[in-house]
Order: sequence, then structure tokens, then C-alpha cells
Amino acid sequence: MSPTWVFVVCVAAMLVVGNGQSSVKPLVKTVKGKKVCDKGWECKGWSAYCCNDTISDYFQTYQFENLFAKRNSPVAHAVGFWDYRSFITAAAQYQPLGFGTTGGTTSGQKEVAAFLGHVGSKTSCESPLGPRLIGCHIVQVSLIIDNLGCP
Repeated sequence: MSPTWVFVVCVAAMLVVGNGQSSVKPLVKTVKGKKVCDKGWECKGWSAYCCNDTISDYFQTYQFENLFAKRNSPVAHAVGFWDYRSFITAAAQYQPLGFGTTGGTTSGQKEVAAFLGHVGSKTSCESPLGPRLIGCHIVQVSLIIDNLGCP
């Protein structure tokens, strides 16, 4: 294959993956009278939950970027640690068990929103240096404040 075609195929793959749209049609079978599905890498394994929308079907890259817009700012404590692809890859391990795939799209959205709200509340904190520290903490906050010489 010529380098031009390799480039075209790579760009096409990035567009499909990068836009957060699921293009995987589920494999469906019946086990003991119940419908179970497998959607490949994002919802792998025969599970009834995989027959529903996966997280990337309703939660897009731009939404993640808007929620965690300052995570890579110069004062952030974990630049480059947290991104959409990492979240989706980690969530894929739990989607066959029902994380974000239970009870329809609205219920899945609420579950993911609650999880991300919890993550947001635990990765930023009140600080003597200002109303909010910016960024994602991957080290216990008390250790950071102790190192700043704060009481």
C-alpha cells in the first residue's frame, strides 16, 4: 500500500474514532431466552447491557473538553493525565457490567454525569491560595498543601 493510501486510511480512522460516534453494530444472540450483545472494544463480552447505547454514543469529546477545560492549563497538577479517550477506554471495562448502559440513554447519561461530577469534586479543592485550584489532582491534596507550607 502506498504511503498516500496509508495516510488517507489513518485520517479516516481518526475521524471515525475522534468524533465519538459509535459505528460498531452489535453482535446479537439469544442465551437462555435473553438477548445479549457484544459491541467490540467498547462493550466487549456477551451482555444484555451491551445491547443499549454505549457511553460514546451519547457523550462526545467536545462535552468532555467543556467539562474539564482547564485540566491541561499551566497550573494544573496533572497535565496530560486525563482525556476523553482514556475515560472511554477505562469505562469500556465496566459497560458490559452496566456502567452507563443501564435503563436507556437518559439513565446512562445521569449515571455518567454523576460519576464525572464526583470525579470533578474530588480532583479540585478549596485552597488557601484562592477559591479553587485549577486542574486535576493525582496526588493527595493535603500533601500538596503541606508542601506549600500552609497550616
